[in-house]
Amino acid sequence: MSEARIVRAPRGKELNARGWQQEAALRLLMNNLDPEVAKDPDNLIVYGGKGKAARTWSDFDEIVNMLKELYSDETLIIQSGRPQ
Repeated sequence: MSEARIVRAPRGKELNARGWQQEAALRLLMNNLDPEVAKDPDNLIVYGGKGKAARTWSDFDEIVNMLKELYSDETLIIQSGRPQ
């Protein structure tokens, strides 16, 4: 999936990632693109100016997938909206 869509963060006690720290990062990222919060969610812009949650929708999808698979002893590095 690489096109704009409505993003809503998961809610409740069910984990979508391997741990709560990863889940928190996932929910924060997704909540930033919620239409009720984001400035221009279709273009990944989360606040004034050009602040984006990810460089592209493809990068967003990759970040989400990596957060879901990340173990507690691992680190996800994201540079300029792109996972490394």
